[in-house]
Amino acid sequence: MARKRSFDLEVVLDQIMIYFWQYGFRKTGFRELTTATGIKTQSLYNAYGSKDQLYYQALTHYVNITNQCADQILQGEQTADQRLANLLILDWGNRPYPPGCMVISSLSEFDQIDPKLHEVANTLFDHLTSSFMTVLNTMQADLRPDLELSAIAAELLTLHNGIQVAVRDNPDPEIIKMITATAIQSIKKV
Repeated sequence: MARKRSFDLEVVLDQIMIYFWQYGFRKTGFRELTTATGIKTQSLYNAYGSKDQLYYQALTHYVNITNQCADQILQGEQTADQRLANLLILDWGNRPYPPGCMVISSLSEFDQIDPKLHEVANTLFDHLTSSFMTVLNTMQADLRPDLELSAIAAELLTLHNGIQVAVRDNPDPEIIKMITATAIQSIKKV
């Protein structure tokens, strides 16, 4: 008879996601994950599979959380400018997450781990682009007429990715606010 798990899969997956996010795939082994989670190696393996499978699940978990965060921003009562700024930054608030973006920090490792990870990353990028489009559609009258909405959304996604690197490497909130304000101002009518 199989033993019942003594840990919450979602809670542990969140801990594993944070560890991979901070240290990357190459620098993380089951030993580090058992220390981070307090769960024995065999239990982790039984629950999640190999290190590659575990990383895939952790990255998928990250993308799901990020997409939920974007959806909450879209449903918020802020102005369109504030929603764009919040989508660019994706502040985790009181969650104990590392600064920056797990996907952006990990892109260089994907081909060495599993090319399917690019599909997971693209799910995030597509969702963020769609979120930008949703906000941009509400503010068309205020936008420069010489810019296409899809091009603006693509530019905002690129800027979001760069901001995530800036937040990770130098999390000065004033600089980040200036970057987002300048970007938003540049797409609006003068």
